[in-house]
Amino acid sequence: MKTVKSVIAMSTLAAALAFAPTAFSDPNFEVEPVSHVSVPGDLLHNPLAIKWNPEGGNKRVSIVEAEGVPGGQAIQFQIRRRNIKEPWNIRMRAPYEQDVSKGEQIEIYFWARAEKIPRGKDAGRIGVVLGRNVEPYDTVINQEIMPGEDWKMYKVSGLAESDFKVSESDMGFDLAFEKQTIQLGPFFAVTRGASTE
Repeated sequence: MKTVKSVIAMSTLAAALAFAPTAFSDPNFEVEPVSHVSVPGDLLHNPLAIKWNPEGGNKRVSIVEAEGVPGGQAIQFQIRRRNIKEPWNIRMRAPYEQDVSKGEQIEIYFWARAEKIPRGKDAGRIGVVLGRNVEPYDTVINQEIMPGEDWKMYKVSGLAESDFKVSESDMGFDLAFEKQTIQLGPFFAVTRGASTE
């Protein structure tokens, strides 16, 4: 998976340096344009060296051109068989590098689109997860996103209800909700520190 890792790393670098203002669109939130000097919070990982780990069968993974996305390329997942009861059976995970402490507000920003929407649906379906990969498998973030055919930047967030050590946690995407083709572009996760609420 060397090619996957290097391309995603390059795309993420481009994203960190030059997000287009028009790309920040999602029906549930508004985000100001982000540059290398205005990343909202502290990164949980090195965006230049994300070690993605695609897992599961019944899929095809490839690198594709992605016009309008920083870096110009994306990783594509063709999901050949859905598993609605265990959507994590096809997933892409990566470690992060900084322990998350109880009370921290975590945000994940990423580009996504559905290149092929599931039959009878108007959008794709993916899960965005940051949590423990050992028992009790609890999460800071576990949210579903319904990407359409157009590229958009999405944001999800969550509050850590306990400590999450890097040695037993990871972050990424669950993809087996539907028989679909999903494309993922630049990605980064940040901490905003302890919640003031």
